[in-house]
Amino acid sequence: MARVWLELFDPKQHADFMSTSHVGGVLPEKRNNLLPKKVLCVEVCSFTFQFLSEPQLQEAISYFSKKTHPSTREYNNGLEHYWQKWFERLPPGLVSTGKRQKVLAALQKAKLIAGSL
Repeated sequence: MARVWLELFDPKQHADFMSTSHVGGVLPEKRNNLLPKKVLCVEVCSFTFQFLSEPQLQEAISYFSKKTHPSTREYNNGLEHYWQKWFERLPPGLVSTGKRQKVLAALQKAKLIAGSL
């Protein structure tokens, strides 16, 4: 059973893993402190996704809705061989047929809550 919830953003607990190739993610840009930033968390198949914006959630939904994915090889000028995109760092087996459908269902359920991000 998937679990979906919203948390207030805490820089000690949350980072933006989807907008960069850095291993530890980056902290999101500072915003007005009077408007609290929220993080959408989705726990499914013993893995917790963190989304800082609705476009990130939509990107994950489009990734998990595809059964096969193209090659991930990209030119990187030979500078950083260990940089990986967010979907390359997912646990093995999470995109297998059975789990992929569970993850996709959980992400679509989370889309209903994402309007308050």
